[in-house]
Amino acid sequence: MIIVPTEKQFDWKHAPVVLFLIVLLNVITYFFYQAGDPPKWMEAVGSYLENDYLELEWPLYKQYLTEQGRSSQLKDVNELYDYDKHEQLAVQMLLDTGFYKRLLSTAENQFDRDEYRDWRLARPPIQDKINSISSVAHGLRAADFKWSSLFTHQFLHGGVMHLLGNMFFLVICGFAVEAALGHLRFLLFYLVGGVAAGMAQVASDWQSTVPLVGASGAISAVMAMYLMVFRLQKIEFFYWVFFFVGYFRAPALVILPFYVGKEVYSFYASPESNVAFLAHAGGFLAGGLMVGLSMLIDKKTLNREYLDAKPDEVNPQRQQLSEIYRAIETFRFPEAYKLASESIKQNGETFELASIRFNLLNIAKGKGYHESIVRLWSLSKLLPQQIKKLDELWQDHPDLHPHISDASAITLGTQFTAIGSTQSAEQVFELLNKRGCTSKDYIVFCQRLANEFKNIGQPQKSKRCHDVAKQLIEEGHNGVL
Repeated sequence: MIIVPTEKQFDWKHAPVVLFLIVLLNVITYFFYQAGDPPKWMEAVGSYLENDYLELEWPLYKQYLTEQGRSSQLKDVNELYDYDKHEQLAVQMLLDTGFYKRLLSTAENQFDRDEYRDWRLARPPIQDKINSISSVAHGLRAADFKWSSLFTHQFLHGGVMHLLGNMFFLVICGFAVEAALGHLRFLLFYLVGGVAAGMAQVASDWQSTVPLVGASGAISAVMAMYLMVFRLQKIEFFYWVFFFVGYFRAPALVILPFYVGKEVYSFYASPESNVAFLAHAGGFLAGGLMVGLSMLIDKKTLNREYLDAKPDEVNPQRQQLSEIYRAIETFRFPEAYKLASESIKQNGETFELASIRFNLLNIAKGKGYHESIVRLWSLSKLLPQQIKKLDELWQDHPDLHPHISDASAITLGTQFTAIGSTQSAEQVFELLNKRGCTSKDYIVFCQRLANEFKNIGQPQKSKRCHDVAKQLIEEGHNGVL
């Protein structure tokens, strides 16, 4: 579920210089600094497993967790060990710097002489490699807390889709907040919001060894700033709940408790999730509080000229969308469908328009309903949240899988792989393999899926995907191993 404020349109008269610099820094950091992380992970984890250090250290790790009172984590790692997910277990053990420090002081008494001699020479370089990985070196870890990481973690990301999703929401909300607050105040509040978000997440589990990375906490602060800027003024919001999308107007601050409540509820309802829900909640609270205090101290905090200005012209496509949503709100579904179809012809098939068409056809399951699903599956260059919606449709409609083209299936499978939905990606792989697909894009998809399976500790599935790609290349089809 997504609800974002969309009251103001981009205005070059108030160019968001700081916003662009923040986005640029995030992008540069990911592609030029974090790009070297995957080989480091593979080398370190590979060496750790090849030297049988997991089996050597495993009894000591269980003992360590027991002594630390970390019963929940002990249960999780026992499951990984029992189900032979040794790569995932190795990552957790290598990330636990407290355990490694314990080993350095006790290993000599725990291992036999030959084991210890070899371990003492080979184990430190493995740990050094792990410690050089960006998320470990500069991510925010409660169990190995560093003040500097409260800032540095805001500019690191866990993957391309994580980066793109965060930057999308930052740009959507950030330009208006910077114009309203001014460049320097926006930068200060952005960074402090990220710090507050990080502290909220750390406070939720002081023993966590998992690095927190990402700008989402700071972005949550920016979204709250947006609401505080308009306070009780009715502004426009875009909503996306399942496949229902649209706009509504409401007093800005009415939405802030909803934002915070949703994150707190998700924290308790989904304890196994990797999402930093409390970081988001902390960011929302910090962002709202900073703007509120600033307005109390300085009445000229906000740029009223910018906030009160009316847009010079209405974007034609935005106007068409408004007409479609008005028709939906007044239950004029046939008219809304006609307007959506015309907009698709004029502007192309975007995810928003395709979703509207699907929802309208879904009401009566009329002619074109199944085709609208297949058309959604054919869309590319989507955000993670959008791909997740396609994933849900994929699982709900297996009867329509045969109707997707090879090219669209490859694009869809690649997007599933990008968000870690290996179950759906594997189904796409099997579908294309059964059809006898030989395109070079299919080979690349197989290789990416093989790497994803390897990363999550499923070597057999990884080998199968890799073998299919290798066979196609050996048969003379184009591809890169």
